[in-house]
Amino acid sequence: MLGDRVVLDMADPAALRLLRGALAVDQTTDGYCMCAGELAFEFFDGSGWRIAVVGFHHGASLRWQGWDGDVRLRDGGRVLHWLADHGVVDPLARAAKRQRARQEAQLAQERWKTAAPAAVRDLVDLAVAASGSSGVLPRSVCSLVGRRLAEAIPDRVERAAALLIWYGSGTGRCSGYPVHEALPASALSDTPIGDLVEALQLFPTDARIVAGAVRHLCSWKSRTHQARDITRLSPELRARLLAVACESGDDDKHRRAERWLGVYAG
Repeated sequence: MLGDRVVLDMADPAALRLLRGALAVDQTTDGYCMCAGELAFEFFDGSGWRIAVVGFHHGASLRWQGWDGDVRLRDGGRVLHWLADHGVVDPLARAAKRQRARQEAQLAQERWKTAAPAAVRDLVDLAVAASGSSGVLPRSVCSLVGRRLAEAIPDRVERAAALLIWYGSGTGRCSGYPVHEALPASALSDTPIGDLVEALQLFPTDARIVAGAVRHLCSWKSRTHQARDITRLSPELRARLLAVACESGDDDKHRRAERWLGVYAG
């Protein structure tokens, strides 16, 4: 069932045996998923009396009132494919989408970690750990980024370029990104706008620098004097950054760029 709608009515003994095998579980999670589940399996006895309702969550766990917490499926994929084989294809499609999202997130994390300057590599793992636990970056860790890079990269323009490259890696999103990707944000905020402009001019073909500049300049309250600083960009540079945002395929970034860069692009 999906809500009050019956999406499949199955009485074939062979098919039900396959379903029972697919519903094998390993252990309870000692907790409950906060959603209502993708669908529910209703089981009836020979007289048509309903004997159990089992919720199916994210292709990975089951919920039944007799258990103390949701229970992990031994192989959720078997259930998804059983459903798809009998015409209920949406749960498998959603699971495939979630898997792609997880893979993309992992690749983005690796890109972000690789782009981090050597002087702050040890801070990267701390940030990733915070992203997966508390969801808050310790201020002490963030404050180290600027100091470390000032010592490791004395040239202010090269340092600005390194920060933009780092910030332009990962997901590149202006909102809804993993917490760890904010690690360079404070150091970028403290970087004079002139240094950022020089970095963009010195390395005009580095797409990561441009992406980092778009993300930084168009994010919410990314600089103390954000609007004033953006007026320091030439019309040509603003138009270039705006074009990159428009071509990114990220609607949120596009809207932000239109707001911050389009107003001044003339």
